[in-house]
Amino acid sequence: MSAAELDQELEAEIEAELARIESDRRRRKVQDRSSLRSTFYILGIAVIVTLGEAFCCWLLWSGFWPTWTAWAGHALTTAAAGAAAWFLHPNGVRSRFLALLAMTTMFLGPFGPLGTMMAMALHGWFRRSATPFDEWYESLFPEEVDEPSRRLYEMLTRGLAQSASQETVTSFTDVLQYGSIEQKRAVISLLSRDFRPEFAPALQSALSDPNPAVRVQAATAAANIEGDFLDTAIELENRAKAHPQDAEAQFEVARHFDNYAFSGILDGDRQNENRRKAEVFYKLALELDDTLSAAALGIGRLMVRQQRLQEAESWFEAGFQLGRHSVSEINWYMEAAYKLGHYDKLRQAVFGFGEEILEAKGASERLKDVVRVWSGHKPPDMAERQDLRLA
Repeated sequence: MSAAELDQELEAEIEAELARIESDRRRRKVQDRSSLRSTFYILGIAVIVTLGEAFCCWLLWSGFWPTWTAWAGHALTTAAAGAAAWFLHPNGVRSRFLALLAMTTMFLGPFGPLGTMMAMALHGWFRRSATPFDEWYESLFPEEVDEPSRRLYEMLTRGLAQSASQETVTSFTDVLQYGSIEQKRAVISLLSRDFRPEFAPALQSALSDPNPAVRVQAATAAANIEGDFLDTAIELENRAKAHPQDAEAQFEVARHFDNYAFSGILDGDRQNENRRKAEVFYKLALELDDTLSAAALGIGRLMVRQQRLQEAESWFEAGFQLGRHSVSEINWYMEAAYKLGHYDKLRQAVFGFGEEILEAKGASERLKDVVRVWSGHKPPDMAERQDLRLA
């Protein structure tokens, strides 16, 4: 495309945008005029109701007429206000101020329409500086704009190391705890667009933020995330049922339920249901493909997190015999053994796999420190290490 064509296209876009702005301005002007007319219309009805209630009060106070005439007048005035609220539509729809007028007149007499007029005056005053609902809702989750400053801010909030998820969570939590309102809202927007289960603590922190705007946005983000989770779960389950012999399809369902079972955004019953479904689909995937070590790890991890420690210990030991001894499996096995108080098995695991863990690139520094501490204690029965260490 030539430069002249680009200039023409740019001019056309500018003209279209100016036309849209002018159209919006005219539409708002017409709406304002209509709103002003309807306001005076409702005020006129409120004045008439006020005069009617004042006359009823005069009848009751003067004593020249029977008491029932004042109550009858009040009933007629209230009925007229109710009929106006039901049948008259100043803006094309039923007016909330007319409904308020009818209800307050019924219980407060002349003070009802006076209070309604005061409410209308306050509404008109605060409306001048109020943010329209559409703009407020769009500000909660602004559309992503690919700008250098935006990318830099995302790098700072997410953490430069993509593999270090804990640092990412720390960055989010720090911004939500010490950042400004705009920074907090930007972080919540990022959380909503690209949520991962490890971000749940940051989202929980935002839900308890002292600022109400942050809490509202965090609650909206949590609802959106939960809705996306349910939609994805249904899609993955349908795919797994359509391909019952596909181990990868079963594993994807299990991993999805496993991730969100401990995310902290679901209630207790649904968390338990997710754990149960995750274990079922992990076992289905493992039955279809016994080399799928990630599924075996997922089952053992679920057992440890559910405090089924004895089952987890036996599960990992059986996996060691089958040749499954990744760093993650050893880590979870050591945690189960430690919680059970089986320190001899913990020492055996360290003695059998310690060097492998220390040399592994994916092992965390905390796990390596644990191995260094426990490596100073050799197992009492050196022969038993052969049960764990595989040829």
